[in-house]
Amino acid sequence: METKAIVEKRTAFGVIARTWVPLALNWLLMAVEGPILVGLVSRLPAPAENLAAFQVAFSIALIVEAPIMMLLSAGAALGKNRTNYEKLWLFASSMNLPLSAIMGILGIPSVFLIVNQHLWELPQDLALKVAGAVLLLMPWPAAIGYRRLWQGVLIRWGKARLVAWGTLWRLLGMGTGALIGALFLHWEGAHTAALALSCGVVSEMLIIRIGAHPTLQRLPPSSEKALSLRAILAFYFPLLLTSLLNVALSPLLTTLIAQGKEPILSLAAYPAVTNTVFLFSCVGVAYQEVVVVLLGTRVGKHLWTFAHGISLGTSLGLALLAMPFLRSVWFEKVFALPTHLQPIAAQGLWLWLLMPAAVVYMAYLKGTFIHAHQTRWNLFSAVIEVGATVLLAVWFLFGLEWMAIYGALAALIIARGLTAFLFYWLLRKDKRLYLCEDGEIAQLVRAQDS
Repeated sequence: METKAIVEKRTAFGVIARTWVPLALNWLLMAVEGPILVGLVSRLPAPAENLAAFQVAFSIALIVEAPIMMLLSAGAALGKNRTNYEKLWLFASSMNLPLSAIMGILGIPSVFLIVNQHLWELPQDLALKVAGAVLLLMPWPAAIGYRRLWQGVLIRWGKARLVAWGTLWRLLGMGTGALIGALFLHWEGAHTAALALSCGVVSEMLIIRIGAHPTLQRLPPSSEKALSLRAILAFYFPLLLTSLLNVALSPLLTTLIAQGKEPILSLAAYPAVTNTVFLFSCVGVAYQEVVVVLLGTRVGKHLWTFAHGISLGTSLGLALLAMPFLRSVWFEKVFALPTHLQPIAAQGLWLWLLMPAAVVYMAYLKGTFIHAHQTRWNLFSAVIEVGATVLLAVWFLFGLEWMAIYGALAALIIARGLTAFLFYWLLRKDKRLYLCEDGEIAQLVRAQDS
C-alpha cells in the first residue's frame, strides 16, 4: 500500500509536469525552427547568399526583441488580477509597438544601407536582401511580446496546456508562409524564410489571444493597491537588462573565438555544438515560469526534486548523442560538418555535457527570485555570469592558449556552474524567498488536480 508521502509526491509531480511540458514543447520548437528555416533556404536558389542574408536579418530580430523576452515571466508573476493585467498590457505595448517600428525603419533599403556601412559592410546586393528580410520580420517583436504576456497569464491561471496549441499553430503558420513565399510569390530564400517566421509568430499570437480570452474575462478585480507602472518598471527593468546581457554574451564569445587559437576551425564547429546543446537545454529554460507560479503552492517543495529529473534526463540524452555511433550521423547528416571538424565538435559536446543541467538549476533559481519579486538578483546573476565567462575565456584563450572553441565552451560552463552555486547558497540563506505573496495561486493547483 502506498504511503501518503508517495501519493503526495506523485500528485505534485503530475501538477508540475502538466505545467512544464507545454512550455518545454514551445521552447523546443523555437530551438528547431532555426535549422528548419536553414534547410528551407538551402533548397531554394542561391542558397549561400540567402543563408547569409537571413542569418544577419534573424540576428537583428533577436537583438531588437531582447527587451520583451521577459514579458512571459512578468505575466506569470504579476497577472493576478484585472487591474494588474491592464497595466501590464499598457507597459507591454509601450515596448512592443516601438520595437516593431524599429524593425520597419531598419528594413527601409536606404536606411539599412546607411547602417550597413557602419556595422557590417556587406556588399550592396546582399545588404538589400537583408533589408527585405528585416522588413518582413517587422511583426516579429510585437507578436512575440503580446504572445509572451498572454502566455504568462495563462500559465499563472493553470492553462499552460493552451501554450502547446500555440506551438502547433506556429508550425502551421510557418508552413503556410513558406509555401506562399516559395511556390506562389517565387521569392528568394531569405525573404521566404522571413515571411514564414513572421506568419508563424503572428499565428501563434492570435491563437494564444483567442485561448486566453476566457481567462482574461474572468480575472478577479484587484483587492489591494493597484500596481503602478512605476512598480512594473521596477520589477521589469532588471529582467530587461538581464535579457540584454544574455543576448550580448554570444557575440562577445564569438569575437573572442575569432581572436584565439585556430579561429577558423573553432568558428566553423562552434554553431554545431551550441545548437545541439540548446536542443537539450531549452526545455530547462521553460522551468523558470513553472517555478514562478508554483513555488508558493503546496507542490512547491517538490520543484527542486523535479528539477533533478529534468537535469538528469537532458544530460543523459546529450551524452547518448555524443556517443560515436550517433554523433557522426548527427554532425554529418544534420549539420553537414566536414569530416575534419567532427572530432572538434564531438569534444565540444563532452565539454558541455552538464550544460543542460546547469540551465535547469539556473532556471529554478531565477524563477525563485522572480516569484519573490526580487528581480535585481536575476540581473546580478547575469552580470556575474557574463563577467566570469569573459574573464575565464580570456585566460583560457590567451593565457593558457587553448584552442579557441574549447576555451570559450569551458569558460561558459564553469561560469554558469559557479553562478548557480553562489545563488543557490544565497537562496538557502534568505528564507524569505520561499514565502508566497499570492495566496490565490492555490486555486491554480486545485484546478490542475481536477
